[in-house]
Amino acid sequence: MILIELKKTFGKNVRYYRFKKKYTQAKLAELLDVSTNYVSRMERGQHSTSFDVIEELSKILDVEPYKFFLKSKDTDLPLRVDMKKKGN
Repeated sequence: MILIELKKTFGKNVRYYRFKKKYTQAKLAELLDVSTNYVSRMERGQHSTSFDVIEELSKILDVEPYKFFLKSKDTDLPLRVDMKKKGN
Protein backbone atom coordinates (compact mmCIF):
# COMPACT_ATOMS: atom_id res chain seq x y z
CA MET A 1 0.00 0.00 0.00
CA ILE A 2 2.83 2.42 0.81
CA LEU A 3 4.46 1.80 -2.59
CA ILE A 4 1.25 2.75 -4.39
CA GLU A 5 1.00 6.02 -2.45
CA LEU A 6 4.68 6.75 -3.09
CA LYS A 7 4.19 6.27 -6.84
CA LYS A 8 1.15 8.56 -6.80
CA THR A 9 2.99 11.25 -4.82
CA PHE A 10 5.95 10.98 -7.19
CA GLY A 11 3.72 11.23 -10.26
CA LYS A 12 1.76 14.18 -8.90
CA ASN A 13 5.00 16.04 -8.20
CA VAL A 14 6.46 15.27 -11.62
CA ARG A 15 3.28 16.68 -13.14
CA TYR A 16 3.45 19.76 -10.91
CA TYR A 17 7.06 20.56 -11.82
CA ARG A 18 6.40 19.79 -15.49
CA PHE A 19 3.56 22.33 -15.46
CA LYS A 20 5.79 24.89 -13.75
CA LYS A 21 8.25 24.51 -16.66
CA LYS A 22 5.30 24.71 -19.08
CA TYR A 23 6.27 21.40 -20.69
CA THR A 24 3.72 19.14 -22.27
CA GLN A 25 3.94 15.41 -21.66
CA ALA A 26 5.22 15.09 -25.23
CA LYS A 27 8.00 17.63 -24.62
CA LEU A 28 9.07 15.95 -21.38
CA ALA A 29 8.99 12.54 -23.08
CA GLU A 30 11.21 13.89 -25.86
CA LEU A 31 13.72 15.31 -23.36
CA LEU A 32 13.75 12.03 -21.40
CA ASP A 33 13.90 9.93 -24.58
CA VAL A 34 10.84 7.92 -23.53
CA SER A 35 7.30 7.63 -24.90
CA THR A 36 4.49 10.01 -24.02
CA ASN A 37 2.64 6.98 -22.66
CA TYR A 38 5.54 6.36 -20.24
CA VAL A 39 5.29 9.94 -18.92
CA SER A 40 1.51 9.66 -18.62
CA ARG A 41 1.71 6.38 -16.68
CA MET A 42 4.48 7.77 -14.46
CA GLU A 43 2.40 10.86 -13.62
CA ARG A 44 -0.61 8.68 -12.75
CA GLY A 45 1.49 6.50 -10.44
CA GLN A 46 1.16 3.45 -12.66
CA HIS A 47 4.83 3.03 -13.53
CA SER A 48 7.88 2.31 -11.41
CA THR A 49 10.57 4.74 -12.46
CA SER A 50 14.30 3.95 -12.36
CA PHE A 51 16.83 6.05 -10.48
CA ASP A 52 18.37 6.99 -13.83
CA VAL A 53 15.07 8.50 -14.99
CA ILE A 54 14.58 10.27 -11.64
CA GLU A 55 18.04 11.78 -11.95
CA GLU A 56 17.34 12.92 -15.51
CA LEU A 57 13.95 14.33 -14.47
CA SER A 58 15.60 16.35 -11.72
CA LYS A 59 18.01 17.88 -14.24
CA ILE A 60 15.34 18.61 -16.87
CA LEU A 61 12.84 20.07 -14.39
CA ASP A 62 15.51 21.75 -12.25
CA VAL A 63 14.30 20.08 -9.05
CA GLU A 64 16.19 18.24 -6.31
CA PRO A 65 15.25 14.52 -6.64
CA TYR A 66 13.91 14.22 -3.08
CA LYS A 67 11.23 16.84 -3.84
CA PHE A 68 9.46 14.36 -6.12
CA PHE A 69 8.65 12.28 -3.03
CA LEU A 70 7.33 15.01 -0.71
CA LYS A 71 3.60 15.29 -0.11
CA SER A 72 2.44 18.83 -0.64
CA LYS A 73 -0.88 20.63 -0.94
CA ASP A 74 0.77 22.98 -3.45
CA THR A 75 0.82 20.28 -6.13
CA ASP A 76 -2.97 20.31 -6.67
CA LEU A 77 -3.41 21.01 -10.36
CA PRO A 78 -6.32 20.87 -12.79
CA LEU A 79 -6.60 17.75 -14.93
CA ARG A 80 -5.72 19.73 -18.05
CA VAL A 81 -3.90 22.98 -18.59
CA ASP A 82 -3.82 24.98 -21.81
CA MET A 83 -0.07 25.31 -22.31
CA LYS A 84 -0.61 27.88 -25.09
CA LYS A 85 -2.72 30.19 -22.95
CA LYS A 86 -1.24 33.67 -22.46
CA GLY A 87 0.00 34.45 -18.96
CA ASN A 88 1.16 30.87 -18.17
